[in-house]
Amino acid sequence: MVLTAQRGLCVYCGRSPSTTLDHERPIAGAGHDIWWNFVPACKPCNLRKSKHESAAHWVADMDICHRYPELTRSKWRMSPKVFAGITRRVERVQREIADADRREWFELHYGEEKWRNKTELFKILDRCKAELKGYPHYPWRTPKVRELKGHCTRLICCGYFHPQARLLHAFLEREEVRAFQRAVFNERAHEGEVLGRLVREYLAGRQRDLDGEA
Repeated sequence: MVLTAQRGLCVYCGRSPSTTLDHERPIAGAGHDIWWNFVPACKPCNLRKSKHESAAHWVADMDICHRYPELTRSKWRMSPKVFAGITRRVERVQREIADADRREWFELHYGEEKWRNKTELFKILDRCKAELKGYPHYPWRTPKVRELKGHCTRLICCGYFHPQARLLHAFLEREEVRAFQRAVFNERAHEGEVLGRLVREYLAGRQRDLDGEA
């Protein structure tokens, strides 16, 4: 769940894929070994930040090193444009991880996954990232079709599998398909839900026409 935050990128450099979990406040510095203290990080950034009390403390150190390079022997530098945004990115990621709807979605979809080593863990992570890329929006941000304990019913995920639904085919030109997909994306809906709504509106209009003719 944590490694998929911020589009799977390191919260510190904002560029490398996140492959490790970092305690934003280290255990040695009164931090807690709990999910809300974890942030996604790449291995190099995790190692460089490890001795600091917090991300804000690391940013302050890097700012001093940038202003007074003669005070440090370290050859590694992070540009001010990058490290200046670390605190903001950490706060944003922590809000994302703390999102109750997001946590619920991951619990329902990946809560029972088991792994024995990092290889298996990263296979699950890759599968999760691939699934999320298939949605126009994060599924936990869409409304629930209905309340069903222990099951996901988010609209852009599992909720559109209605027991009375039937598969229909629509014949559209390529540009029409693209225009429809853009419209659905902007509406934050699922294609099937919008098509169903259009069909129902069409049928209602036909019924009104028939009633008028009668």
